[in-house]
Amino acid sequence: MELYQIRYFVALCETLNFARAAERCGVSSPSLTRAVQKLEQDLGGLLIRRERRLTHLTELGRLVRPMLAEVLAHADGAKVAAHRFLATEEKPLRLGIMPSVGPLCLAPFLARFGTLYPGIELALVEGEILRLKELLLSDGLDVAVAAPIEPANRRLRQYPLYSERVVVVFPLDHRFERQQSVRLADLKDESFLLRTNCERWALLLESCRSHGFEPRIVYRSKREDWVQMMVASGRGVTIMPENLHLGHGTIARPLIEPALQRDVSLVTVAGRPHSRPLQHLIRAIRAHQWDRDISAANGGEYRPSSPARAADIAGAGPSAGHPSNGREISQ
Repeated sequence: MELYQIRYFVALCETLNFARAAERCGVSSPSLTRAVQKLEQDLGGLLIRRERRLTHLTELGRLVRPMLAEVLAHADGAKVAAHRFLATEEKPLRLGIMPSVGPLCLAPFLARFGTLYPGIELALVEGEILRLKELLLSDGLDVAVAAPIEPANRRLRQYPLYSERVVVVFPLDHRFERQQSVRLADLKDESFLLRTNCERWALLLESCRSHGFEPRIVYRSKREDWVQMMVASGRGVTIMPENLHLGHGTIARPLIEPALQRDVSLVTVAGRPHSRPLQHLIRAIRAHQWDRDISAANGGEYRPSSPARAADIAGAGPSAGHPSNGREISQ
């Protein structure tokens, strides 16, 4: 039994005229007649009785008509669903990013990707880590670049991309400008500016208390650019991942004793089909040399070329100079 035979038979049921049914199906009358006869052979009996002025369904024809019409409807529905699915390849790819994922290396990568694939549109969706997780699982995002999601979720796959150090950002002509790094204890008398809902704050508070002081917060904002501009205006200092520092009227130095770092990962949903554009994006992100771009973006300032140089910059021995020995932060 072939689908075209069912289609011809359903058209014949609706018209009860071989010529009109053939015209509707775009075939000749003999072709339609042969298809219906083949269907009758498969089913083992006559489906339609053809008389001069009265063409009508047989009892068997009336029995199988709704069943075959349902088969045809399911086939048409499958075709529509397939077209809708393929049409999604033309929609923008939804890339989730945390507010603390800086543009210094991500923006140049996205620009190069756009040059390689000019027909792919990207839509950046910003959100905190829990919000990105929710959007990924509910199909509100295609992929995300974020800190690793803890605790691990079996529905999510996380591919490490790069590690970045936490830096202290301060205005021009600040006393820290003469230093190659800033110890946490050096922040005792400073005013802090932080992003609202910054998850780095809990770790910073714990570290400050362990060094015998309470950090003095003078300003909070949801927007990281406002925090940095307020620092540039001389209101205080802030801490942030190295790739978030834009450098407009501010200077950054690595934070040491303790040195803090965080990992950034590509997060996808396990088992979810990937469109061809999304496959291109995921392959490009995973194959990209992120550490090279991070070093270039920061002029090598935070990433010394050798362990010996790292110790010199940190001023506190090898453990302070290597990001791998720092404590990790989630955001």
